Amino acid sequence: MELILDLEPGTAGRTAAVYRALRSAVLDGRIPAGHRLPSTRVLAADLGVSRGTVAGAYERLVAEGFLTARVGAGTFVTAGAPRPSAVARRTPAGPLRPHAGWTLTPEPASGAVPAPRYDFRTGIPDARLFPFDTWRRLVSAELRLGANGPGTYAEPSGHPALRAALARYLGYAPSGSATPPHVVVTNGTPARPRPDRPRAAAPR
Repeated sequence: MELILDLEPGTAGRTAAVYRALRSAVLDGRIPAGHRLPSTRVLAADLGVSRGTVAGAYERLVAEGFLTARVGAGTFVTAGAPRPSAVARRTPAGPLRPHAGWTLTPEPASGAVPAPRYDFRTGIPDARLFPFDTWRRLVSAELRLGANGPGTYAEPSGHPALRAALARYLGYAPSGSATPPHVVVTNGTPARPRPDRPRAAAPR
């Protein structure tokens, strides 16, 4: 059995080359129907390729109906393998014609793609539910208020209104009173009692 191989670099290219050579030999009649092919080990040694390369070509030809693998007997050319007379060349198909029941949608002008009626993409909220008018009004009002000093830091002691509210709250405590200049708002977390610290017992 003579095979003409055009080996390409890489395992996939070699497998395809062995496949094409065997398929061409079957179609040309150089390997007759019912002929037993050599084992993958023997053919791989003759061609100078790996056994997996030949095995991959055999498996593809078996899947396409050119070869038949028999357990314990070997691999044979299928009796009903297609021949050149039965292998018709594919002619380019003509233009697709619409079905009578189809409704054709005209293509948009200038390449614009019309927006779908329902957008099922994930992570995209429905923009119709967002209050754009209210958002635009609030943003405009905030920009007008901060237009005189943009980019400046706020009061380092804390927001004046918050300091005034804290001063009023401290005024209700019996320990004394405080004024907003005496209150400083800082970052932090409230202290929690240690679990090992004993708590005072409630009076009986």
